[in-house]
Amino acid sequence: MTGMPGRLPVIDSCDDCGACCQVVSRPPFYRIFDESGEDAWERLKADRPEILAEFVADYRARRAAGGPFFGTPCIWLDAESRRCRHYEYRPRACREFEVGGSDCRDARRRAGFG
Repeated sequence: MTGMPGRLPVIDSCDDCGACCQVVSRPPFYRIFDESGEDAWERLKADRPEILAEFVADYRARRAAGGPFFGTPCIWLDAESRRCRHYEYRPRACREFEVGGSDCRDARRRAGFG
C-alpha cells in the first residue's frame, strides 16, 4: 500500500477490507423493467435458486419491518473474511467498483478504515 500522510493509502486488493459492502444492505443489482436484468442476476436465478430465495426473504423481512434498505452491511458480506460469500454472482456495480479508486477510498473513510 502507498499513500500520502493524512490520507488513506491507495490499495490494490480487497483482502481484509469489505468497506464498500458496509452500507449497501443487499447486493446492488441493476434491473431494467420490461427487459432482462443484468447477467449476474439472470445467472443467479438460473444457477442458485437458494441464494435468490435468501435475497428475496431478506427483502421481504426488511419491507415488513420498515427497512432499513441501506446503511447496514450487505447480506452477502462474510464478516470474518470481509469478502463476498457469492462473489461469482456479484452485481455489475460491484464488478465495476475500482479497487483503490476515489469511491473505494471514500467507502473506507466512511467505514473508519485506515
